Amino acid sequence: MPRTRAFVAIALPADVQAALGALRGALPAPPGRLRWSPVAQAHLTLAFLGDLDDDDLAAARRAVGAVAATVSPFAASLRGVGAFPHAGRARVAWVGWGAGAAEVVALQVRLAAALADAIGHRCGGRPFAPHVTLARAREPLDLRTTLAPGLDWRGPSWRVATVDLMASELRAEGARHTALARCPLSAAH
Repeated sequence: MPRTRAFVAIALPADVQAALGALRGALPAPPGRLRWSPVAQAHLTLAFLGDLDDDDLAAARRAVGAVAATVSPFAASLRGVGAFPHAGRARVAWVGWGAGAAEVVALQVRLAAALADAIGHRCGGRPFAPHVTLARAREPLDLRTTLAPGLDWRGPSWRVATVDLMASELRAEGARHTALARCPLSAAH
């Protein structure tokens, strides 16, 4: 049976992606081997689901749609940069969430519960920290100097109105993401 590598995400509008591209261009060259994430695919991952068969993919689509229908659209913005586990020994460089962070966390909790019920998926053991990945490194790198100019960065505001079920196809040049379902946030205020 065919399987699809899937995740649930909030997509970023073109002006936010452009602002991320400008931020990335303004940061000093990083040390070592840091692989920048494609700005055109920038998103917030709410849940990584792994490889799903067609039945689980359909159940995940229904679960995501059902949760989205109970959530109202909300204002969001990105701000500041950081790294996991920390900038002095980074494996992932990220941009954080400003406005809408509490709404994103609440949405992620509801999605995690719905996906656990629908397909038995359990989200990772780490607490959820809303962020957009800027870059990844195979080995830990000291990114304190690289990230310092972006600590106070603020991106444009936008309205989060959908949650997407996405497919991720791994390729030699990097992952390619495709929307499988766009689920509108449609609860009345």
